[in-house]
Amino acid sequence: MFEKRKYVRVPGNNKAAIIYVGPGAPPIMCTIADISGGGVGLTVINTRDIPDKFELLIKGEQSRKSCCVAWRKEPHRLGVAFAQPVDCQNS
Repeated sequence: MFEKRKYVRVPGNNKAAIIYVGPGAPPIMCTIADISGGGVGLTVINTRDIPDKFELLIKGEQSRKSCCVAWRKEPHRLGVAFAQPVDCQNS
């Protein structure tokens, strides 16, 4: 379960990122609209193509982050929370 926390969101300056949905699936390019310690707001081509759980690699970082979708705003905006994989199971 997610803990209730307040994070300050800062603009992501349209930084590039890649969504990895699973083995064998092609990666999905996206841009970061805003970012905080708890998650990111993403801009994607179509939110319907994004599953509720995935890994995100932010350009310039070395490792992927496990993510759970917090909200969707059709057709292009998506909010996700950074989480451990077990955190996504109950959401």
